[in-house]
Amino acid sequence: MREEAMVSSAGSSGPGRLSSPVALSLLAFLALLCLLASAVPAQAGNGAGTGTIRGHLVNGTHNNAPVANQSVTLQMAQDGSARDLTTLRTNSQGAFLFTGLSTANTIKYAVYTRYQGAQYVSDLIDLSKQAEKQIELTVYDASSDSANVAVVQATILIHEPDASKGTFSVSEIYFFQNVGRTTYVGSLNASQGRPNALLFSLPQGARNVALAQGFNSVEAVQVAGGFACDAAVPPGETQFSFSFEVPYQSTSYDFAYTFFYPTVQLSVLTPPALQASSGALPSKGLMTANNHPYLLLQNQNFRRGDQVHIKLQGLPLSSNQSQSSGLILVPTWVWIVSGVLVMLVIIVLSSLLYHLFQRWREGKGHGRQHVPRRPSAERAESAKASLRPKATPTSDEQDRLLRQLLELDKAFEEGRLKKAEYTEERARIKERLRVLMSLEQEKEHRSRSKEHQAVESSRSPSSGKRRTEKS
Repeated sequence: MREEAMVSSAGSSGPGRLSSPVALSLLAFLALLCLLASAVPAQAGNGAGTGTIRGHLVNGTHNNAPVANQSVTLQMAQDGSARDLTTLRTNSQGAFLFTGLSTANTIKYAVYTRYQGAQYVSDLIDLSKQAEKQIELTVYDASSDSANVAVVQATILIHEPDASKGTFSVSEIYFFQNVGRTTYVGSLNASQGRPNALLFSLPQGARNVALAQGFNSVEAVQVAGGFACDAAVPPGETQFSFSFEVPYQSTSYDFAYTFFYPTVQLSVLTPPALQASSGALPSKGLMTANNHPYLLLQNQNFRRGDQVHIKLQGLPLSSNQSQSSGLILVPTWVWIVSGVLVMLVIIVLSSLLYHLFQRWREGKGHGRQHVPRRPSAERAESAKASLRPKATPTSDEQDRLLRQLLELDKAFEEGRLKKAEYTEERARIKERLRVLMSLEQEKEHRSRSKEHQAVESSRSPSSGKRRTEKS
């Protein structure tokens, strides 16, 4: 009877309907499933394999506290390219789970997240030998203060110059150290002058800057003396590298470098043929890098704001550069000697023009009359001839000093004199030369005055005698 009643009751419910006990049981089962799902960490998979990556996202600034509800992305790298597979959010315990991953040995994985303006990436994960991996990804609070940031090692590698292009390329590698517990995150906002961002030095004229390690997904802008970027520097060590080209117009180039951060050690590697030198970076001799010899210039303990100069000499020039830069290549002593010779020519020409002018005035005063020369005129002419400039010991001394100046410049150019000795001796010779030239000018002026007085005195008696004869 009961069975019949139950069947009847079920049948009376109609098609597509469930009896009340069955409905209640199904609802309870669904509720249980929801409860179990909420207790399982967030997960994603493509169903393509058996690999699994479990992990936790923690905040290192707050003693590795879990970071809940934070977006994390799984990235796959294969055959030299990478792509994002899926993105999910961490649960309340900061946990995340990626399943159904391929375990092929040609595939590597990485998990990354962007937190408070900085990107954090895990190491590469290989599932080919172990299908399930457990990782921990650490993030830090962001800070705009770079006081805890310093450069442990900066290396500048100058490559062989290309004479056909008139350029040489440079590669630079930096190891930054952040000793704080927050990540330095700069801003490219330049509304108040130079942006408060990570700064790197560039020499004047640098071009074709190529950013490499450490600059993934960052922006960069040019600033005075280099460039700025919004790359982050988390606690610990961070590596950056980039390269650029430098054009040159002559056989020498002044490579200037500015320290934007305290730097423990700076190393500069140059090809031996460039004859590099720097007052702030002593030479450490030759070393081998990439199977090539390089001259190492190195020093330690530089402060923020310091600047060093590396002088490069012996840069090769193409034929076009040699023609266009002929004035630049002329040694300094040639210009000095040329200037002195021009001054001497001006003095000689001035003296010659003065004598011609005096003769013209003399001829104009006498007219075209052929008057027999009187004794007084003869005496004046004799006096005038005696006052004309002749070769003097002073001019001989000037010639001797000019020769000494030429020999001194030549000795310095050939490296037979030290700079201090050259500068002191050259200054002494130039001073002596200026004194002699001043004496020569003063003597010339006195000579002209005496000559003028002699001519006037010779004219006065003859003019009086002519007036007497006419009366």
